[in-house]
Amino acid sequence: MSDAVRAPLIAIAASVGLIAMYLAFGGATYDPAEVADPCDTRNAETLQERDLFESIALSSLDGAACELQVSREELTLALADEEATEDFAEAHGIDSETVEDAVQAGLVRSVDDAIAAGEIDGFEAELLREVAERVPVGLAIDGLQSVSDDDSVQGLLALLGSIDPDDLPSLDDLPSAEELGELLP
Repeated sequence: MSDAVRAPLIAIAASVGLIAMYLAFGGATYDPAEVADPCDTRNAETLQERDLFESIALSSLDGAACELQVSREELTLALADEEATEDFAEAHGIDSETVEDAVQAGLVRSVDDAIAAGEIDGFEAELLREVAERVPVGLAIDGLQSVSDDDSVQGLLALLGSIDPDDLPSLDDLPSAEELGELLP
């Protein structure tokens, strides 16, 4: 057999072998991974394996997606920028404020999840809960996105110290001294 005939036969045999291996390992029955239900609470071990702020970010997305009855992945894409958020809101027959309220609720849920996982407690938990409830959602999201190397409460405090005061709620929106006293042990 000449080399001109042998080379194509070897290529065909290799192709048939590759296809046979692909089929033998289940290639014909590929099923995409299921999208997780955002309303299901993540187990504590999963949250403990991640950095604190990564856990909070994921849990926040879960909580907000659950509120809006969409997948976490769809909401993540919707929060990419203002235009994406507006398109998402319009597609779901809601307004941007509803999306923001859901994200705020997700932030609060994430603090509860971090407490349940044993990641935070005491002063840290109260501080993060206050941030989740009171800091404008855009700032909270920016903060979670920017915290990477320093996932401590001190890192969060440093981040909060760099926020423009004009972007924060007015003093009228902050809790009174009496309300703050109730938060302290």
